[in-house]
Amino acid sequence: MSRYRVEPDPFPGPQPSHRARVHVAARTDRGCERENNEDRAAFADLGSSVAFEPPAAAVLLPEPGAFVGLVCDGMGGEAGGEIASRLAVETILPFLRAAALAGAPEGRVARALVASIEAASARIQDEARAFPRLARMGTTATLTALAEGSLVCAQVGDSRAYVLKRGALRQITRDQTMAELLRSSGAIVADGAHELVGANVILQAVGASRRLDVALTHTPLDDGDVVLLCSDGLSGVVPDAAIAATLRDHADPDAAAGALVARALEAGAPDNVTCVVFRLER
Repeated sequence: MSRYRVEPDPFPGPQPSHRARVHVAARTDRGCERENNEDRAAFADLGSSVAFEPPAAAVLLPEPGAFVGLVCDGMGGEAGGEIASRLAVETILPFLRAAALAGAPEGRVARALVASIEAASARIQDEARAFPRLARMGTTATLTALAEGSLVCAQVGDSRAYVLKRGALRQITRDQTMAELLRSSGAIVADGAHELVGANVILQAVGASRRLDVALTHTPLDDGDVVLLCSDGLSGVVPDAAIAATLRDHADPDAAAGALVARALEAGAPDNVTCVVFRLER
C-alpha cells in the first residue's frame, strides 16, 4: 500500500512539442572506500526489449516507444543492498514495458511509475521473507519517464533528479531523509544537518517501508535541457555548483557522466557513485 504526492512544478511555462529524441549515458563506480557496489542504474526505450546499464551510452528514440531512466541505491548489510537494487531494476523495467506507455497521457504514466515501484517493493519484501538474512534490505529509487513533452519523476529515498535548463541547475526531487525533514520544518538551518547524529538516515526505502510515500514531480522540458539522475555517492560529495559546471562543460552526456564520476572520486568517494545523464533533442 502506498500513497503519493505531487510536488510543485519548478519550471512553470508553456508546454513544448512532444516529439523528441534522447541522448543518454550511464556510469557507476564502487567508490574509494566500499568493497562492493550496491548502486544500480538503467535506461530503456520501452518500445523495444533492450535495457542499458552502466557503462552505457546510446541515442534512443522514445517514439513509438517510451523512454525511462532509473537510479537505485541499495542498503541492508551483507549482500542485501546489491540484491534489493537489482530486484528493483529487474521488476520496474519489465512492469513499465508491459504497461504499454507509448503515447500515454501524463497521468497514466505517473500512475504506472508509482505502481512499478510498489511492485518492486513487494518483490523485495518477498525475497526478504524467503531469506531472513536479507530482512533489512531495501533501496532508493529515482525513476523518470518522458510523457507529453514533460519529465515525470517518481522518487523514494535520497537518490536525486536534477534538470539543467538554460544553464541553471535545479534539484527536482526532495531527499526523504531526516536532515531534509528537519530543514523543511525549520527545526535546523540548512548547514546544520551534518552536526546531527542520524540526520542522513533515509525515511523511505523500497522494500523496507511498509507504506511507501512516492513523491511525484512534473517538469516541462525544452530542447537542450539536461537531466541528471544520481545516487548520493555523487550529490553527497560534489556540490551542486560543481555538478552544474560539469554538465555545462560537457554537452555529450557520456562525457558528462564520466566527468561527474571522476569529480566524486577526486573528492574521496566514500560511497558508490552512480549517474544517468540525458539530453533532450528536438
